[in-house]
Amino acid sequence: MRSLSKISLAILAVGFLVVAGSAFAQDSAKPQMTITGDIDSAFGQYSFDKTSGSSTPAANQKAFSEFVTSWESNIRFTWSSDALDAIVRYRFRASNEGSGGSGNAAANATSTLQSGSADASSANDAYHEVWWKSGAFKLGLGKFQGQGWSQPLSGTYVLINPIEIAAGASEYWMNWTGISGLDAEYNVGAVQVGLAISSQCKPSCGNAVSNNTIARSEVNTSSMVPHLTGKFGDIAIRAQLPITAGTIQNSGAVTTATPPASADPIKGTGIDATSTKSVSGSGFQAGVQWASGGLKVALDVSSFTDTKVAEINGSTAKDRSRAGTALRVDVPAGPGSVIIGYFTQDDNNFSDTTVSSSIMTLRYAIPTGFGSIIPEFRSATTGKAIAATSTTGAADATNSEFRLMFQAPIL
Repeated sequence: MRSLSKISLAILAVGFLVVAGSAFAQDSAKPQMTITGDIDSAFGQYSFDKTSGSSTPAANQKAFSEFVTSWESNIRFTWSSDALDAIVRYRFRASNEGSGGSGNAAANATSTLQSGSADASSANDAYHEVWWKSGAFKLGLGKFQGQGWSQPLSGTYVLINPIEIAAGASEYWMNWTGISGLDAEYNVGAVQVGLAISSQCKPSCGNAVSNNTIARSEVNTSSMVPHLTGKFGDIAIRAQLPITAGTIQNSGAVTTATPPASADPIKGTGIDATSTKSVSGSGFQAGVQWASGGLKVALDVSSFTDTKVAEINGSTAKDRSRAGTALRVDVPAGPGSVIIGYFTQDDNNFSDTTVSSSIMTLRYAIPTGFGSIIPEFRSATTGKAIAATSTTGAADATNSEFRLMFQAPIL
């Protein structure tokens, strides 16, 4: 009997282990949910140069310097399983500056009220992605928070600031943050190749920003972006080839006038109030980074061309050509690291004149027990074209900022 009891207990123990193991296996197969978050804040001073940005005589311009505060918080919910990842991210950010928020250097130069409400330069963003995984293949869809292939390796963004607003976030002009669409990716050893598709235009469909003020409507827009990322030891690479297209159309409000009303963007012989014109753009962005220990050097180059439409830009207009170069160097120094960043972009804006703008960043990141403390200096020069009829020309707009940032995880 005692032996039978021992055998029965052993059978029960084995049965318990089998059931528990089965339950554990089922639980481990269930999606795992994680919540992460961070909070960032900054305080500093923003300055705008009196002698910049307008052909208005310098005596009528206003130089100014003001204190600015910025804050940002991210909360991410992630559900992961063997076959599926789902990500929801909320980002709350704002800056209390009003001067840089307009991004208009000439308007800033003559403004009599520079400070503004934080709500005027805030952004509350929500991103949601679902990724289906099968072996080396991934398919994602949703409103993306910015895939790795679209992020410049030399990017210097940490926290919203007047410099970035005034410069139009030009370092990230090809980044896919906030774009809705789908993205198919396949891993081939150390290289990942893919194709992203959207019904939105990034960076533009063509003629989206021209050298005239006529309103226009773009429809049937699309973006197709072959892309590649890779990692070979200390070397990382990224590349993308955005191809965009769309249609500009007249309002249809005028049915008898030839040419159409002046408010319509497309004009010319044979053009009526319902006429349309195709627009397109294409370009590339490529980056390489070398990293060893805490030392990093990253370089990105980019170029994009929007094909002109003569009826909109004028028969003497050129294709719009934009090109950018960015460099970032991270150097270990004491308890933290020094970050040096430089970005420059050339833009002819459909004309014969190419204007250059640049952003310089100097930052020292100091790790602490609760996050990081980061003193930062940034300076931007925004190029301004000289009008053909101008007798005084127009100087470039310059602005700068020094601030102290704090970063910390909260979840």
